[in-house]
Amino acid sequence: MEMESPVRILFVIDQFSSPYAGTEGQLLQLISNLPADRFDPELLVLRSSDYVNEGNIPCKVHVLGSSKLFSMKTWLALFQFARRQKQAGTALCHVFFNDSSVLCPPVFGLVGIPTLISRRDMGYWYTRKYLWVLRRTAGFVRGVVANSEAVKRITVQKEGFSDADVSVIYNGYPEGDEELHPLIGEERQRYVETLGLPKSGRFVVLVANLRDIKRIGDAISAMARLTQTLPDTHLVLIGAGDQKPYRMLAEAVGNAGQVHFLGARSDVNNILRVMDVGLLCSESEGYSNAIVEYMQAKLPVVASDVGGNSEAVEHGVTGFLFPMGDVDQMAEQLATVLKGESRAVASMGEAGYKRAGHRHALHTMIEAHCGLYDRLLSGSDYSRSGLGVR
Repeated sequence: MEMESPVRILFVIDQFSSPYAGTEGQLLQLISNLPADRFDPELLVLRSSDYVNEGNIPCKVHVLGSSKLFSMKTWLALFQFARRQKQAGTALCHVFFNDSSVLCPPVFGLVGIPTLISRRDMGYWYTRKYLWVLRRTAGFVRGVVANSEAVKRITVQKEGFSDADVSVIYNGYPEGDEELHPLIGEERQRYVETLGLPKSGRFVVLVANLRDIKRIGDAISAMARLTQTLPDTHLVLIGAGDQKPYRMLAEAVGNAGQVHFLGARSDVNNILRVMDVGLLCSESEGYSNAIVEYMQAKLPVVASDVGGNSEAVEHGVTGFLFPMGDVDQMAEQLATVLKGESRAVASMGEAGYKRAGHRHALHTMIEAHCGLYDRLLSGSDYSRSGLGVR
């Protein structure tokens, strides 16, 4: 019996700049781990990047070379590309990021390739113009993948999809070759010194790029309060971005010596082994990769109660949630965790680790996507309203 060929699937993203960014990292895991006997992935980027040019993506990559949303050149180039994909046998298009999710559904729909779009944030980028266009191209969208129930709700509310149109698939992460236990004693002291940190103390880590939406200033202000009662506490910031305004704020509030900037790192998982609590104080989150990384490292989590954070953090069990912008409550919750005086607090790290392993296993995420693709492609009588997983 002749074996069926793998299904050709095209992933599309505006730009792929770094495998460490949230969306790009999840897309890379998806491309790398789809069963090769079932799916044959390719990637289209509207704009190239150093990472793409270096050949780091493990599939065939196309660069459209035109990305202006309201340029006829972009639409024509994409239509010509879509026709070639149809002739080559591409069966499905799965789209990430904003401009691609406007461009691709009508264009690929015209040539007969169904399109899925992904939503992975709380729509902070929505504008009146974007929403006007999105609502008019929604009829060409065959389904939506959201990475949290919170993202699903905002997508349904703002873009006009039904609940059944939107499938929730949580982020997935690979298991390491070995379990990375927290470092203690002299081993911990030696490692923190290699990071330029004091060899003793309590460490609050915040993994996020230095952008306004992450409210890094709130964390620095909370530290100024926290160190009044726990003077050996340090804030460790991991992420790319302009450090100058945050260094100036730390100077202004008097705790510059206890705020440490490590920049973008590829060894975050190892650094988390010597931290005491994971912090996230963003004003908007779809579903935070950082929170999952904290839980995988057995760290209690203190996070702002926005977006999907309440799905990731079980208040009082795996960590604490505070109202976004409430610096005093953030400081109080950090102090509670760092003092570790109750049995519940002492067990938060282990509880989070178990939760992350159950919900965020990579194979769970891959299998959910495979099932969604199979249902979408299972028959010509497919209708949008029959797609939703949840």
